[in-house]
Amino acid sequence: MGTLYICPTPIGNLDDVSKRLIDVLSDVNLIYCEDTRRAKILLNHLGIKTEIESYFIGNELSKIEDIKNQLGNNLNIALISDAGTPLISDPGNKLVENLIMEGFNVESIPGPSSVLVALTLSGFDISNFQFLGFIPKSGKEKSEFLTKLLNAQMPSVCFTSPKRVIKDLDYFEKNGLNSQITVCRELTKKFETIHRGDISEVKEKLSLDNLKGEITLVIASSESNTNVNFELDTALKILLDHGVPKRDLAKAVSLITDIPTNEIYDKIKDS
Repeated sequence: MGTLYICPTPIGNLDDVSKRLIDVLSDVNLIYCEDTRRAKILLNHLGIKTEIESYFIGNELSKIEDIKNQLGNNLNIALISDAGTPLISDPGNKLVENLIMEGFNVESIPGPSSVLVALTLSGFDISNFQFLGFIPKSGKEKSEFLTKLLNAQMPSVCFTSPKRVIKDLDYFEKNGLNSQITVCRELTKKFETIHRGDISEVKEKLSLDNLKGEITLVIASSESNTNVNFELDTALKILLDHGVPKRDLAKAVSLITDIPTNEIYDKIKDS
């Protein structure tokens, strides 16, 4: 039986690879990668000629049986993502879960992780932390994400895009998040940029940047955070008791908090 190797790749600097990683990528029979174009850049840099095949969020489930058959035929396979360690906000979780349940060999090679690099650059106490993945774009998911930040007793790490980072920070600030934050852009690359401070300070610094590349946020825990969800429930009850029409109330609160109108209305419609 073959082995699946979970292989982390550089998060920016192509020289951030271990000898073990090079050996594994050179020796396996096949490399599954998130983006074949990006994989070729790394493999060409390392002088590795191993065959590659795409494995991304759109085909990850359909590929599971193929990979199991290949492993069953004694092929050794590497799994890589575009950058960093596979499975961390990247395809592969269902594959590895399935392989382990069925007794296949799975090994993980230690290596680069933007989560850990950002944490060590944050300046916060990182003896405990939580990783929350990508910040949701909108709706109930974003509201629930904010609640996790407001209630966190430890630093939180998350990802966002250059196009959304300032909008995300506006949303957090408007809804009571007063924590110190560290925003890391283009980690390990030539134009790596680290901004630290409160949200207003960091937004001002970001507004002067040419925002490109991957962005990782580390958000400190803070007793000064306001639990907006709790205060919102109290405010809604008071306004309803004073006869404010429910639909008007839902629209007004949505404008203030960015919480969708229908979500607020669902909360108060039976009150």
